[in-house]
Amino acid sequence: MTTAAALTSDNAELGARAARTYYVYARAVDEGDLDTLRAMVTDDIRITRGDHPTEDGVEAFLDVYRAHNALQVPVCKHVVTNVLAERDGDDVRTHAYFTATMFEAERTRVITGVYDDVHREVGGELLLAHKKISVQRIQDMPVAAGSFTHVGK
Repeated sequence: MTTAAALTSDNAELGARAARTYYVYARAVDEGDLDTLRAMVTDDIRITRGDHPTEDGVEAFLDVYRAHNALQVPVCKHVVTNVLAERDGDDVRTHAYFTATMFEAERTRVITGVYDDVHREVGGELLLAHKKISVQRIQDMPVAAGSFTHVGK
């Protein structure tokens, strides 16, 4: 019989693993690292972005990030927060908020949304089996400064 304490412990550990997975994902997207993105998905990965039809396969998944890389955004930073992970049979479902800030030459764009992903445990890692991205808002802002002067000694 599964105890409440065991479930709580499992959910906490699962949440920490999911947060680590999101960190690796965000860093790979920001750095244009297609090899890392490839390594963190199942062979039958699916990707759903908003109202776009769901696409299947590694190449369809990577095409999204190839297109992002082609934008040549000088600095892009994804922040993923409020991570929740729950077991669903053999899958792990994760939910998180994200903000992607794109510091471009002429403007700064802040994209806010949610991830509702499905992972599979393979070799102790949570691999993405279905990436679901829902953008809720895009905010255009003036260009951001590319330098910072520290104060103090």
